[in-house]
Amino acid sequence: MRTRQLALALALTTTLFGCVSPTPYRAADTDGVRFGYTSTKLTDQLYRVRFQGTGRTPVRWIDAFLLYRAAEVAKEADATAFKVVEGNVDASVLEGEDVYGHRELDLDAAVAVSPALRQQHRQGDIVVGRAEDVSSGAMHRTAGAMPVFRMPPPALPKYQPPVYIYTPGYAPAPLPDRTILVELRPDLRSMDDKTFVTADVLDKLGPRIQRAARKDAAPKTPPPKPS
Repeated sequence: MRTRQLALALALTTTLFGCVSPTPYRAADTDGVRFGYTSTKLTDQLYRVRFQGTGRTPVRWIDAFLLYRAAEVAKEADATAFKVVEGNVDASVLEGEDVYGHRELDLDAAVAVSPALRQQHRQGDIVVGRAEDVSSGAMHRTAGAMPVFRMPPPALPKYQPPVYIYTPGYAPAPLPDRTILVELRPDLRSMDDKTFVTADVLDKLGPRIQRAARKDAAPKTPPPKPS
């Protein structure tokens, strides 16, 4: 029973942090999540690339994701280069060592549950009770020694529906939703600050973009310990 309750608490915590976390590099509408990138072919040379994230998604992440997705589209179409003909991206994301898509909030979610797991397997801090408490089941003995008080697991928070308050003249901040129009180029002629080399973008951003883990991905098996 306690194991199921802890698993449910972990799932609720992960869901909560997933709702408020920045959006990593991922395709939209996968794994039940609508945030991410989409790319639409308009003609053989024109593509619309879009990225929509949560309110906590940094602007530089979106610039990097848009450029990288445009480069992926160009590579799939065997285009040597591409030009952003509509919309803006910050080309400075190509330089430096920043990692785009690193979700530190997932670590916070794991830390939030770990005290409960430690409490479950804790062996110290024993409390002595009365004999009638032991016979009633409120206390139990461990290792044939002193009775230990059995603490009930904390109650899970009850679901509270959101409350919407209408305030005239007030509108919530829109979620990040950026779109660029990309024209594919077969060669490197007519290069300018809006035109990017496909291989260059893939090489510079590929190692620095952290993709979202798929829910159906098989867990990694740890290597066997040396005997």
